[in-house]
Amino acid sequence: MTAPNGTNPTDTMEFQPKPLTDQERNAMRAFLQRCEVRLSTLHRIATAFIGGAGLLILLPVFFKEEIVVIIRVFLDNMTEPFAVLGNNPGVLPFVLFACVAYPFVLSLSIPLYALFLLLKDIIHFYYTIYTPGFNASLITPSFALSGVAFSPDESEAVKREVFEYQYHTSSINFTIPFSNEKREKYFDETIRTTEGKIIPSSRRWEVLTASGALPPDSDRQTVERFNAALGLARTLDRNLTKEVAITEISLARHILYLRRMILRYVKTLVTFIWTAMISFVVIPFLEDERLPTFLMMALGYLIWALGVLPVMRLPLHWIYRHRKEMPDRSHIDRQLTVLERQVERFVILGIGLSTIAVLLSLYLYFA
Repeated sequence: MTAPNGTNPTDTMEFQPKPLTDQERNAMRAFLQRCEVRLSTLHRIATAFIGGAGLLILLPVFFKEEIVVIIRVFLDNMTEPFAVLGNNPGVLPFVLFACVAYPFVLSLSIPLYALFLLLKDIIHFYYTIYTPGFNASLITPSFALSGVAFSPDESEAVKREVFEYQYHTSSINFTIPFSNEKREKYFDETIRTTEGKIIPSSRRWEVLTASGALPPDSDRQTVERFNAALGLARTLDRNLTKEVAITEISLARHILYLRRMILRYVKTLVTFIWTAMISFVVIPFLEDERLPTFLMMALGYLIWALGVLPVMRLPLHWIYRHRKEMPDRSHIDRQLTVLERQVERFVILGIGLSTIAVLLSLYLYFA
């Protein structure tokens, strides 16, 4: 059953204590403290990988010199009608050019796509549009770590004093230090567009006035703006039991996203390293005028295409390093293999075109 304002009555602030013993309450408090430490650890891990020192180093190195040199090779051969191939007539040189161009573009696209997925994982880790306790139709973006409020069932008297202190003008100005114009544009608009659902059910004007927790000179508009700020921070006045419940599922959510994000990070890093290494090795051969340029390039990208999928799968092989072989792949959930599955068909095509490019290069060079 829902209240007239669309909220769930069970989500409103509950001052009546639950029939819990002191031992049970102490156990829940201790559990919440342990969970806070675990959540903090998970976020420190995420921060370490978001720093991404390996990617930050590889990106400028990879795109500053090596890629420019390889692109210049393509441009030179476009403007000098395949001079390195001689005066071979027909369309074969152009077919060769296309067969080499595809794996070259693919070698740039896959690392960048892996980086794109990694950035998306970071956003998913830190942000959410769902929060238990709020109206289900409220989907404003919010930080995955919600605000924490003193549980009302711990002490009704303490909670009332907390409310009285929070709704003083100085406390409100500290929380939302914006001018009246910006408060109107930001909070009033948010309240209006969400039809008031952004305001936690325990912080609605009617509930607060009925509880007598507001100072006598409270201004409704200011109070609702303050409450909208609490809603954006996803701060709810949950009782102790609900706080334990939300902490448990918050840990599960963070672990689900973090496990994927770290594995994606390593896959992105090794893919960049593999691509950069092939580029480093191929460039000297391309710059040597004694060697057929397109043959060297085709061989280089054939090697890259043959190795890129095994390189992406290395992290999973490392996880199962103590086993003689990979287990049934059905035991590995699809969230951990998204990158490989999405690029596999393009890599297979790259292997085929690179092989054709090698054969055409040999034919045109020795013809």
